[in-house]
Amino acid sequence: MTSIISLEKHTNIVLMPINELKPHEKGSPLYLELLKREILSDGFLKYPIIADNKTHVILDGMHRWLALKNLGYTFIPTILIDVFKNPKIRVGTRRIHRYICNSNNEIPIEKVISAGLSGCLMKPKSTRHFFPFSKFQQINYPLELLGKTAPQDISQYLVPMSEEKCGLTIKKWLEELKEELDFLVKRKQEVEREIEEFLRRIKNLNLL
Repeated sequence: MTSIISLEKHTNIVLMPINELKPHEKGSPLYLELLKREILSDGFLKYPIIADNKTHVILDGMHRWLALKNLGYTFIPTILIDVFKNPKIRVGTRRIHRYICNSNNEIPIEKVISAGLSGCLMKPKSTRHFFPFSKFQQINYPLELLGKTAPQDISQYLVPMSEEKCGLTIKKWLEELKEELDFLVKRKQEVEREIEEFLRRIKNLNLL
């Protein structure tokens, strides 16, 4: 039976037993190492992960889950949602797909859940989940409250990665971030032009 503990200050976040959660994609050793160092340096977990409330498949926060599991923690702050009753949840392959939607870059949520349940995990960071709420609910939850046991072997969830591959991964991630930033800058300029045009049209109406 699942033991779920509500966090007092965050009623929509629970402490889930870490071994009852299921990943849907493989992890990157590079990103995992960076995250482990950050978590240990901070002494707390900044953000909760997000998982399906029925299957316990992780939707967002795969590397946070891996980091705590590898460090031997027994619980992890989790936002539980019903993915099949929330059609506004979307899955793309790149960050920019938050703004650009079409069938070519959409991944069915059923595919994500199936990967988690079957154990046939997808490639690292091959999915980008977009929710109708902000996933950046900073909680800064102390590590000492998450329970501690022996570190767990997580090698089965990681892909082998050479030094060259690590470099390419960093380059790819930076390119994806820049792609999103360029899109937002362009969109900002478009909206600014729309405002200017609107103000020009109403200039002689004496309403402002």
